[in-house]
Amino acid sequence: MSASVTADQRLAQPEVLDYWDSRHKAKGELQSGGDLGYDHPNNEIFYALRLGRLIDAVGDIGEPMAPVRVLDAGCGKGYFARGMGRFGHVVDGIDASPQAVEQCREQGGPLENYAVCQLDRWSPTYLYDVVYCIDVLFHVTEDALWERSVRNLCSLVRLGGTIALVDHGGDFDKLWGNYMITRAAHRYVDLLTELGFRYEQFVPYRFRTSPAGFHVATRTA
Repeated sequence: MSASVTADQRLAQPEVLDYWDSRHKAKGELQSGGDLGYDHPNNEIFYALRLGRLIDAVGDIGEPMAPVRVLDAGCGKGYFARGMGRFGHVVDGIDASPQAVEQCREQGGPLENYAVCQLDRWSPTYLYDVVYCIDVLFHVTEDALWERSVRNLCSLVRLGGTIALVDHGGDFDKLWGNYMITRAAHRYVDLLTELGFRYEQFVPYRFRTSPAGFHVATRTA
């Protein structure tokens, strides 16, 4: 971990959860989970591009007679979950924010189900073809919780399934403000490999100056 990252600079995770629930309540559909520095039209672009990169990451999969089961982990107000639902996939969306999940349930389609739950606690009775987590893990400020979250999400992927986790692609951990910490790429590679995944690629957003992207891996064991 970078020496510049110190625990006393970070918000405690309950404070982070309170921040996001308040933000989802106060901000519009896109800005609440997008970039506060962008207006609505620019966040429209940002969301559309990320949805495209998600498809780049997980591939054009599924057939009408065999829908893909997907977990949107940290779904916010449901933009990506609704997109996957429109593609014909069966989607579970989870988020720790009751405000966000309430809106998801109001706007969601027939193939979508939503629940209030943290990443490390979701435990359905089935596995997923695809699990993805977009712009959430770097807001998990506690390292032990970050690792538990990644481990739990990995445990939900079927053999041969795909996981796509968004973070930066850098060589070091870095603290941004007091509620965002990006983890070094090797931490994802090492943990995914330990958990029986083959690391496939890093799919960058390639949006303006954003260093974020998808760490993509396939479960092989």
